[in-house]
Amino acid sequence: MHRDSEHTPELVTAARAGDGRARERLVEDYLPLVYNVVGRALDGHADVDDVVQDTMFRALDGLGGLREPSRFRSWLVAIAMNQIRRRWNDRQQAPTAPLERVVERPDPAGDFVDLTILRLGLSGQRREVAEATRWLDEDDRALLSLWWQEASGRLTRAELADALGVPARHAAVRVQRMKAQLETGRVVVRALSATPRCGALARLTEDWDGRPAPVWRKRVARHARGCRACGGHWADLIPAEGLLAGLALVVPLAGFPQVAGVAGTGGGMAVAAAADAAGPAPEGAARWRVPAAVGGAVVAGALLAALWPAAPEAPAPVPDGPPARGHAAPVPPSAPPAPSRTPSPSPSPTAPPPSPSPSVSAAPSPTATRTAAPSTAQRLTELVNARRAEAGCAPLRLDARLTAAARAHARDMAARGYFAHTDPEGRNADARMADAGYRAGAWAENLHRGPRDPAVVVGDWMDGSIHQENMLGCHYRDTGVAAVPGPEGTVWVQTLAGPA
Repeated sequence: MHRDSEHTPELVTAARAGDGRARERLVEDYLPLVYNVVGRALDGHADVDDVVQDTMFRALDGLGGLREPSRFRSWLVAIAMNQIRRRWNDRQQAPTAPLERVVERPDPAGDFVDLTILRLGLSGQRREVAEATRWLDEDDRALLSLWWQEASGRLTRAELADALGVPARHAAVRVQRMKAQLETGRVVVRALSATPRCGALARLTEDWDGRPAPVWRKRVARHARGCRACGGHWADLIPAEGLLAGLALVVPLAGFPQVAGVAGTGGGMAVAAAADAAGPAPEGAARWRVPAAVGGAVVAGALLAALWPAAPEAPAPVPDGPPARGHAAPVPPSAPPAPSRTPSPSPSPTAPPPSPSPSVSAAPSPTATRTAAPSTAQRLTELVNARRAEAGCAPLRLDARLTAAARAHARDMAARGYFAHTDPEGRNADARMADAGYRAGAWAENLHRGPRDPAVVVGDWMDGSIHQENMLGCHYRDTGVAAVPGPEGTVWVQTLAGPA
């Protein structure tokens, strides 16, 4: 079972005394845990980022009220649960939701579930457990957010009970009820995803709108219990706690340098990065993210700067020299990049793509968009090839056509203010490759936004998810790389393909 670092009491004591580095370490160590608890409890709602930030603010600002520094973790989780309940109450008391809050809510099918499946590479019964969480009632989902961390070894039962504000015995009863509902949800997931679907179940669900709801959970479960075809779904369920043991945390993705990966075969998309549907933060709102591949110190500093804006900011890095123009066709005019302080990198397949600009008809600046010099593309490809060699794959070859496709997409994202594999017209990487004259069989695309160093970009893509699978895919032989300055940092596009 996970225990707090032996240094946590010392960090809490130092943070109380105003030690900025101690505050950063506390954020670095505990922000992922808070993000996972809140994200799962709120089912990926657009309020997740706000609740996590409010939780960290209240914890760091109220350290003087923590009597026992050794209990920092359980105290922090209890604060998170209080903030979750407060957000629920606020939503229930509001007679009508403003339009802007309605449109920013993710797809009810479950944003955080998709994030969990993609980032952790879940399959089989682990994936079924994640999908079954969509079928839990709201209160049970909040309990699940704590129990998930207990099952994966990050919380004790006593800490879970403290966070709920109930005795340990009462907590045990609630957990058992929640697990029973989760098991029912797993059977529902199996029954609905069976191919072909049971005929009686197909007729039963003719009017179902596809959204998980308690009434449909009960109907499908009742059918499964009495159906010879669907009854077998109960047979081989592995206890959920065994499936979650040792499972990694989902890495926060809002606002720091962003990455995304996609792969496809032929003309269709096979696997797409789960972009954070929450959308860009409102103007002036603090944005943060945990850079797992390089540690959490960067996000700690960024979050602290957002919470205590009076703290002096670190100066923006000074470039070694002006980026060289691309070696391909003349660079078309586009809007010049706005100066920005871009936080350090962070890993993860995706990040919240900013909404496309309301209008793309504004006249672009005459200043030409600057692209990465060939040496930048070569350096990134050399770094990737070194990783491929370790994995036993042949090196990638830089292809001018794939580079042109990557550059066109990078420029378009920078000019029109979006960050996604699919452009506003609905076109994907395979179409862009075809436009550049490359007829792809298997193809993939990785995106990143923020850092300027290719080594940082490759390090972020080595995140154990689809980016890494794309880079280390032995069936890809050719690649293209582009890096284009944008308002929120350098926009990177890596295309990978094998000829048809």
